[in-house]
Amino acid sequence: MSVQVSYKKQSLLGVIGLLILFLAIELIANIWWMTQITCEFEENEIFMSMDEQKRRQLCVDLYEVKTSGDELIPNQQSNSVNINSLGFRGEEFSPEKPDNVYRIFMLGGSTMFGHGATSDQTTIPGYVQEFFQTYDVEFKIEIINGGIQGADSYTETKIIENKLINFSPDMVIIYDGWNDLRADNDAKSVYDNWTLMCNLGQKNNFDVVIALQPIAGFGDKILTKQEREYSTLGINYDGIPLINSLSKYEKYTSNLDNLDNCTSSVNLRSVFDNETSPIYWDQGHVSDKGNNIVAEALYDEILEFIPKDFAKKLPTTYSNDKINKNEFENQIRSILSNYKTPLMIGSIFSFETNSEKLNSKEIVDNPPTTNIKENIFETQSKKYESDDISIVVEIIKSQNNDDKKTLKIKTIKNNDDSSISNVTYFLKIQQNDDILFSDFIYVENDVFFLDVFPNNSNSVEISGERQYDHNAIIATTSPTVKLSGPILLQNENYELIFELRTLYDKSNWIFSLDDLRVKIMS
Repeated sequence: MSVQVSYKKQSLLGVIGLLILFLAIELIANIWWMTQITCEFEENEIFMSMDEQKRRQLCVDLYEVKTSGDELIPNQQSNSVNINSLGFRGEEFSPEKPDNVYRIFMLGGSTMFGHGATSDQTTIPGYVQEFFQTYDVEFKIEIINGGIQGADSYTETKIIENKLINFSPDMVIIYDGWNDLRADNDAKSVYDNWTLMCNLGQKNNFDVVIALQPIAGFGDKILTKQEREYSTLGINYDGIPLINSLSKYEKYTSNLDNLDNCTSSVNLRSVFDNETSPIYWDQGHVSDKGNNIVAEALYDEILEFIPKDFAKKLPTTYSNDKINKNEFENQIRSILSNYKTPLMIGSIFSFETNSEKLNSKEIVDNPPTTNIKENIFETQSKKYESDDISIVVEIIKSQNNDDKKTLKIKTIKNNDDSSISNVTYFLKIQQNDDILFSDFIYVENDVFFLDVFPNNSNSVEISGERQYDHNAIIATTSPTVKLSGPILLQNENYELIFELRTLYDKSNWIFSLDDLRVKIMS
């Protein structure tokens, strides 16, 4: 007797079969991909004592770290590498620096990021943070890993100017040399970049320390057989042996002494000279032990510049013996900031000449505005090339659902009042200086709707699929992106802070449109 299977059951079995087939193909593809990637340290003498499976996983973790331009894509986690929601390796930290925090960014390439480090804690910044755990002060010292693969002094200058300044650093440590040399950057260009970074520090009231990193064969360390091979076989980006650039590195070194406008400079080329055991696992990357040695040397170097009384900290500068007019004004404002409002201080102290005031007015962004129409708000405008850009936010209250409010957000080109599509937003929502929400959102259309469901919970949840770039939520019209948590509660004030990462085209990455702010009342 034959058994008849209904058409619906046949279709269901077919769908299930296809799903199993796709899952099997994906599993096989992932296994194949993992067998194709290799890391040099897997065959290195330093890692031979490590379990083979752990070495393989460490390699896979590094290959899976995603970047976009000169930034790490936020919210990435693996066994050995964690990228936080702000796109830095390590633990989460508040974008708005608390009053009791002294914040140090450590900036560099993959050696600073910790390529080959077995954990976030065994990177150079991780060890420096550990050293400061026993440092006896009444405030918190916060070390942030700002390293990213491939960064050189050009990249780092852009990162400081376009990103790090927004996080209110008190000190930035630059760990440089290897990538500049591999890119064949001449000594004058590197020196100019270092000078520019130090100028940014003076202008924005943070210390800058420049450190020249060790490279196998460029110091006096007694190299192991494998390390000697790295020193002779290492090449620059044009395939030329890097050891041929030793004289250029000597010029890098001599230029350290000419950085008069930096807080400090330190030559770490000889930091491993007393080590006879293997440290390098290629010409520039080092083991956890190497990271620890470098971290200790940097810790010792910067210790004298860490204030004992953070509340009275003044910027450290060695460009001249006198505090110039603008620095003096900033110090007076800093001292009185705990006692007077900024408006009051601005009225009491006026150090600008009339011409300086006129020039400052010419470059200040237009202030945020509130539309006459209720619940429509607009950020200040900023220049992008020849375009005048601002963001308009409208709060729409649901007619049918009292528990729902919708944020209608669009980016405007004020030159012709047109809306801009293909925008990647980094949106922060804060209240009373507390960050309630921060995430990347990619919007293909010229407007997007964010459905907000206010509640009194202690957490914020967002729904939606994510794309590869920036791990951004993809905004769609159906279904819309949904956000729930203690946001847009009745008659509460909030501030929305935007950074724009793409504009006009999904591949048009930008890093100059930051800190677009608007205050709203729900």
